[in-house]
Amino acid sequence: MKSIFELENRLDINKEFEKIVYELYEDENAALYAEDEYHSEQYTSLIVAIDKMVFLKWKYRDTFMDVEEFIENLGINIEIVLLRGTGYISQEKFLLFLEFLINMYPLIKLEDIKLSRRAMALLDNIPRILEKMNYRLEELEDKIIITKRDSNVDSILTKVPSNVAYLLLEYNDFRICNNIKEKKSILKAIDLYLDNNDKKIKKQIRGIDKELVDTFETILNNMGINHDNSAERYKSMSDEEKIQWYDKCFLLIIHGIRAITVNEIKNERKDMVKKDKST
Repeated sequence: MKSIFELENRLDINKEFEKIVYELYEDENAALYAEDEYHSEQYTSLIVAIDKMVFLKWKYRDTFMDVEEFIENLGINIEIVLLRGTGYISQEKFLLFLEFLINMYPLIKLEDIKLSRRAMALLDNIPRILEKMNYRLEELEDKIIITKRDSNVDSILTKVPSNVAYLLLEYNDFRICNNIKEKKSILKAIDLYLDNNDKKIKKQIRGIDKELVDTFETILNNMGINHDNSAERYKSMSDEEKIQWYDKCFLLIIHGIRAITVNEIKNERKDMVKKDKST
């Protein structure tokens, strides 16, 4: 028999969405805004506090004037849930909703808005939900994005400049998983980094594994990434097929960057062995 710590909580995103909405709009989760030690104001719910105190200060709100308008633009109908209807939310819209909420949290802290325990638990649940969905949160400058968990990408993030790390994370952004234009743009930018004559990244990779470079360069140069005109044999490919090859290219590039570090370790070992023999 399993203990309570071993029981599996299988994720139902529609159930989680309903829980989050009800907690956001629940009167018991009223948020207290402390302007100073002598004055405070209590809002009827957490979502009202976000709307009144936080949303308009968010630099990424575009032209939206309130939370409701922003959420509606995501294609999400909160009213269905509040009226206990049988609403359905897709995984993509659910992830967008979570990403919006988690980006409100730093502003909530900045405004010194006091949250109830349930409201805090609600926000704490977001990374747990994402983990079950095989996603994670990543802080990029002044915004938090949701990306696919990828140990391959993680292994080289500290080996590249921050702007390139951003591109690597952006490639795994759930919003562009089927966006051929965005994937092409990111791969082209990464290739420019590899071709940087000062760093000689691609030259180093080629010295380790020439076939690896030849393989990802075939994709970059012949499948419409670095050049608008794809090679004749690849023109008949569907966008879906090209995306599959772009993802393979991305994986090969990661492997190449990682190979440089692996090769450096091998050389360090060789130097160590030489020193041991000379003593």
